Amino acid sequence: MQVKQVAENLGLSEHTIRYYDKAGLFPFVSRDKNGYRDFSKEDLYWIEFIKCMRQTHMPISKLKEIAELYHQGSSTKMKRKDIFLEHQKNLIDQKGLINKGLQTLEEKFKLLDEE
Repeated sequence: MQVKQVAENLGLSEHTIRYYDKAGLFPFVSRDKNGYRDFSKEDLYWIEFIKCMRQTHMPISKLKEIAELYHQGSSTKMKRKDIFLEHQKNLIDQKGLINKGLQTLEEKFKLLDEE
């Protein structure tokens, strides 16, 4: 599958996919005889994961580290899990801040409605 097809299937721009590739997030993606990226169905799962993690502000450097560790084999499972646990903790902390912000806004709305 070419970059354009991947972009259409996953709701990403072609530029974003190329950017991720240049950042080293697709070391496993093969190329066809003309040198074009040839994404497999399995590659799409990885790209969906990247999309999700980027939406939650996981740094590209961490995603690259995960890709490199994965490529090294199952002996790196605990290192990858540690990265995921760290990101999960960050997301839980962010969720708390968002909930507090929403609560503060609700209180402001009540005050404004009483004016």
